[in-house]
Amino acid sequence: MQTLRENKTLITEILSAEPDFILQHVQQAKIVNLREYNNLRVVGHPPDTIIINLLDKVMNKGPEKCLDFVELLQQPNIIETYSRMEEVFNISHTTPSDHTLSTGTRDPYTTSSTDTTGQAVGMSSEVCQYRMTSRPRGHCLIINNVHFNKLEERRGSDKDGDVLTDVFQWLGFKVTVLLDQTAVQACKELKRFGEEKHGDAFVCCVLSHGDKGVIYGTDDEPISTNDLFSPFNGTNCSSLIGKPKAFFIQACRGHDNQARVQLEADNNPGHQIYIPADADFLVAMATVDNYRSFRLPNKGSWFIQTLCKQLKQGCPRGDDILTILTQVNRDVSQKDERYWDNTAEESKQAKQMPEPKYTLTKRLVFTVPPQ
Repeated sequence: MQTLRENKTLITEILSAEPDFILQHVQQAKIVNLREYNNLRVVGHPPDTIIINLLDKVMNKGPEKCLDFVELLQQPNIIETYSRMEEVFNISHTTPSDHTLSTGTRDPYTTSSTDTTGQAVGMSSEVCQYRMTSRPRGHCLIINNVHFNKLEERRGSDKDGDVLTDVFQWLGFKVTVLLDQTAVQACKELKRFGEEKHGDAFVCCVLSHGDKGVIYGTDDEPISTNDLFSPFNGTNCSSLIGKPKAFFIQACRGHDNQARVQLEADNNPGHQIYIPADADFLVAMATVDNYRSFRLPNKGSWFIQTLCKQLKQGCPRGDDILTILTQVNRDVSQKDERYWDNTAEESKQAKQMPEPKYTLTKRLVFTVPPQ
């Protein structure tokens, strides 16, 4: 509490630069409850007034909550956003003048010296977290192709579209669902979304048939996978520079006929998916090269349904997307279905292994906005 009292003016000045960011983290850390959070976020109040009210609220809660708040202020993602917070806690970036070993423990949030290569170690080597405070968080575009000219109807894809809509609306995104897009229509919409004003992140979910290096429009015409990503790279979309762009693609990547009667598959022969060279992209594919992904007509696909389940469980805990996708990999890999192989004239098991690829430069956490 003494630290807050003695540095109240400086802390107020620093935190006033981004009041929404610290308010969200304080609420997530349960330093204030949801009602107090909403009371602090009064529309029209100057940022410094909001922070002063926050500090008063925390100090009135007693020493334990004050300690929790001070520890929060020293976390790496907070320091990254409010770099001047180092002034409050005297976080050092210099090497000690002697080389004696300390017998005490080092504060986990302080920055240690540099190693012999000159590379900073300690806090400076921590992987920071993408900001996720804008309301809405950003756009979530769902392209759900079900009916095609000649290709099979993708029965069960409506289940995937519904659960994706529910989850990303819950996560604070503005969701747009585009049903049955031709190749030209899909490319036009992707370009349009690339020109939109964006929040802290962009999410795109593509549910369709495909082939090597392409996703099919409902007119059975191909869309290059690179054309899915390029409207959102740093060259074409300046408002998403430094912000995460997450793509979740439900399609097979193999050509073998492995589905049982009640189990359907999206045809997308294996290839090495191209991720744009620009940073901050995540592309999560339903399966690895050369294999099918499976979709149950009455339940939806293994990948999308498991993804949404894990997002619902992991996001409130503060799990980052790679942790969540690792759990998705585990859960989907443990699923299996028996099917009859007409060629071999024997019963076999159908398995699936999702595959994420990324050029993320920070931890991507889809924080749940207060409801």
